[in-house]
Amino acid sequence: MRRVASACLVVVLCGCLGGKGTPSTTHFVMTDLGSASESVGAAAVARNLVVSGSAVDAFYDAENLVYSREAGSRAYYQFAAWTDRPSRLVSALVQRRLETRGRFTSVSSITAGVDADLLLNVNMTQMYHDLSVNPAVARVQLIGELVNWKKRALLGRRSFTVAAPVARPDASAAVDAMNHGVTLILDELVPWVEATAGGP
Repeated sequence: MRRVASACLVVVLCGCLGGKGTPSTTHFVMTDLGSASESVGAAAVARNLVVSGSAVDAFYDAENLVYSREAGSRAYYQFAAWTDRPSRLVSALVQRRLETRGRFTSVSSITAGVDADLLLNVNMTQMYHDLSVNPAVARVQLIGELVNWKKRALLGRRSFTVAAPVARPDASAAVDAMNHGVTLILDELVPWVEATAGGP
């Protein structure tokens, strides 16, 4: 009986701590590869802006990277993950890009509790490694919603979509492509936010 109990204990510990051959999870940092240089001739927007991030589909907002091997199906990479939920990472990159450009009086996260004039909702619709097509691509889609926070009025809503080529059929290459895709979207989304906020 003692031998059985000891054997069970060994199995439980191996399951918790991982066997010798169990690969460790690699955590990837989402990165803005672009430049935050200011637009020539752009007018300053004398308003406080807060940024909020969310995911339309909770499946895409898990820390594990998402991939697809056939149309209509999605799965998680077992040993590849982001350092945080993708919607939070994306909104942080948007906030940083807008803040660096200096077009608004202030730019902060909605969690900061700032008395804001404008709210930017960044909704992540999809972000995954699509292996169902050849060559494979990283599909990224974000929806930006700019709201007049004082009047609770929608100023503008726009969808941004990118399919970035993936160099190799692995998680690391998929992350490189996703970072490239996010950067391309920021290149469009940020000027759109500034132009929409500066409108009448």
